[in-house]
Amino acid sequence: MGNAPKILQSLKPQWLVPATMVASIVFVIGFQVFKFEPINVSSNSSIISSKMIYIEESDDLETRILNEKGAVLVEYPKGKETFVSTILRVINRDRIKRNIDKSGPLILQKKDNGRISIFDPSSEKEVDLMAFGEDNILVFRDILGH
Repeated sequence: MGNAPKILQSLKPQWLVPATMVASIVFVIGFQVFKFEPINVSSNSSIISSKMIYIEESDDLETRILNEKGAVLVEYPKGKETFVSTILRVINRDRIKRNIDKSGPLILQKKDNGRISIFDPSSEKEVDLMAFGEDNILVFRDILGH
């Protein structure tokens, strides 16, 4: 117990910032090397239904969800930005970073654990829609017919 004040006196506040930076870098590298996944995403869930869709934003900033034949399923006019346009931006940002065509199809899927997600086959990324709230994902439940 008598050594604790001496140890605390030998620590200098200037070391805190570099130590925190090094710890953060080690943490990020560890996640990349070991390819950790978020805890809340279950990789064991089976897909019970799926549909190929396209989400596009027109030149006049209308957002549309299309089926595999190009028919408009849902359309949001300019000025009515929704979480669908946010999802499209997230997917397109990842496609741009990887130099992938932004017009590729997406797969809307429902899993046996009740979660709905959009999977991008070209980038192999998945966006879990449950985080957007029950009211927001109703449009995707309707598209899946559930």
